[in-house]
Amino acid sequence: MWENLGNMMELVKKVQQNVDNVQDHLKSQRIEVSSGDVIKLTLNGQQELLAIEINNQYLSVDNAILLQDLLVATINNGLTKSRELQQAAMSKLTGDLNLPKIPGLF
Repeated sequence: MWENLGNMMELVKKVQQNVDNVQDHLKSQRIEVSSGDVIKLTLNGQQELLAIEINNQYLSVDNAILLQDLLVATINNGLTKSRELQQAAMSKLTGDLNLPKIPGLF
C-alpha cells in the first residue's frame, strides 16, 4: 500500500511540474488579433491582454461607437484564441501523461 502511495506522490509531483511548465510556456506565447486596420490587440496564452493599438486615423468622436464595438469584438476574439491555445496545451499535457479522462480536470 505504501509503495502505491509513493508512486502516486511521484506522479502528482510530475504532473505539477508539467503544469507549471505549460503555464510558463503559455505566458510567453503571443496572440495577435485585429479588426482590419482599426484595432490590433496582443494577448498571451493565459488570457492576459498585453497591448492595444488603435489606428490614429479612426480616433474621433464620430467613430467612438464603432471603436467601442470593434474593441469588444476584438477582445472577445483574442480571448477565444487564447483559451483555445491553453486548452490545446493542457490536452497535450494530459495526453503525454496518459492520465485517465476525468471531465473538468483540464
